Amino acid sequence: MKHSIIWLCFFALFFTNAINIQEEQVPLQPEQQKQKIQHIKLNEKIVNVKDSQDFYNFVALNQKKLFENQFIQKSSASENMRLHNFKNIQYTADIGIGQSGNVFKVVLDTGSANLWIDSNRCQEPGCLRHKQYKHEDSHSFLPLNQELTVEFGSGELKGIVNSDTIYFGDITLPRQNLAEITSENGIIFKSLDFDGILGLAYPQMAPKNFNPVFDNMMQQNALEKNQFAFYFAKDPNDITHSEFTLGGYNEAHVDGDINYHNVIDKYYWMIKADSILVGGQDIGLCNDGSCKLIVDTGTSIMSGPMDDVGTLLRNLNVKDHCSEVKSLPTITFKIDGIDYTLEPEEYVKPTTTDSSAFAEMNSSEDQSMVEVNSWDCIASFIPLDIQEPQGPAWILGDVFLRKYYSIYDRDNDRVGFAKSKQ
Repeated sequence: MKHSIIWLCFFALFFTNAINIQEEQVPLQPEQQKQKIQHIKLNEKIVNVKDSQDFYNFVALNQKKLFENQFIQKSSASENMRLHNFKNIQYTADIGIGQSGNVFKVVLDTGSANLWIDSNRCQEPGCLRHKQYKHEDSHSFLPLNQELTVEFGSGELKGIVNSDTIYFGDITLPRQNLAEITSENGIIFKSLDFDGILGLAYPQMAPKNFNPVFDNMMQQNALEKNQFAFYFAKDPNDITHSEFTLGGYNEAHVDGDINYHNVIDKYYWMIKADSILVGGQDIGLCNDGSCKLIVDTGTSIMSGPMDDVGTLLRNLNVKDHCSEVKSLPTITFKIDGIDYTLEPEEYVKPTTTDSSAFAEMNSSEDQSMVEVNSWDCIASFIPLDIQEPQGPAWILGDVFLRKYYSIYDRDNDRVGFAKSKQ
């Protein structure tokens, strides 16, 4: 089993041990079903300089190796919930565990399927800086004691799967399977401001009998439509408009037509692109006449197969055009004949907004960072080889999803895109 977020949020490939969970899910009470639309206001979250360093170092160092000679010569009725905008690096929503007032901030991740929560079973530094779940304080906790390990592109999580009551908006889910984090490894968990991950991918990605949250809702007939949707505010300082819609989508965020694309692998939210164009030209990024695309709300940026991302970045040569970003070409994902285009100012990120941002890293003993940090901007792409049968594939992360409103339809197994109304 594979994948999840490339956190900042970089969750990448997801690997996990199979487990067997026999606990039955308890149906919702009739008065808890068919919830009406609900708006939840967000609190502002601020990224500090060190978090920005980690983000830019991760991206730039992964890009840098693609320019090395060795690589170049290589052949190859709805409910709307407000989201926290963590300075265009992460989006989180609030859920209650054990009781509605026991609130945790979780990343809503279409690239994974499990519910992970930081717990007091973990005493590592990355765990201690977040709110920790204490199952002993919950009257609805039920032990299952199944071990689970997941490797992300930016770290590793270990946990124990148990169950408890989850409060998601106005929906109550008794005996929801969740993984209490017991160990975490990776700088990403220390840097960002979230307490857990709520996976929204297909149940085939989850370990055996681990019931994902959205599938639990479907089984309980909690929603009029088995759909959800994301709107990500484009402005990093906008903390009032990013929104997760449960049970449908919010027309107020849609600018123009919605185009739907069928899911081709019910594991990820995976669709197929006809081609990927750079400046309107096909440079061979889809070698077999099509590309697999994974729509992943848990990934801050974009990724693709290593050879193809290398080809893309060498064609763009972004670091030599930071003073004239608008002169760079557009990048277009053509899906079922529909063009979804990113302008250069949408896929290029400045790294020197704060002139002191990299002072600490450049003065450190790790001089390998100095050249990278001298770049004034970076392209929001990293190389990531996803193994077969799901891969090779490209990941459409938040860089793409801030421009295009996205709808995830489990009733019809399709993903809808429309230009977001900003």
